[in-house]
Amino acid sequence: MLDALGFPPGGPACRHEGKTVPRAREWRAVDRADVAVIRRTAAWLRDDPGRARRAGVARDEDVLALAVLLDLLATEVPHLDAAVRREVVDACRQALG
Repeated sequence: MLDALGFPPGGPACRHEGKTVPRAREWRAVDRADVAVIRRTAAWLRDDPGRARRAGVARDEDVLALAVLLDLLATEVPHLDAAVRREVVDACRQALG
């Protein structure tokens, strides 16, 4: 009776699409994608400091500091707080357009 209700799971037949936890390999792919966006933004800022205005930096002199900060964050992506990570990646995507 419990098996008919789905308790306990009866094996692979009870697997619900979209309800699985991502595997380590899938997380690494997400990590790589986020790192790529962050590093690409840092390089984009270094290539032309005038782009700082578009990224929200008030002075061109602060572009290098922002690029260094982005490089540092890129190395720590797997360890960032989820909300911080989301904000950084979203900001980088917006800066890149």
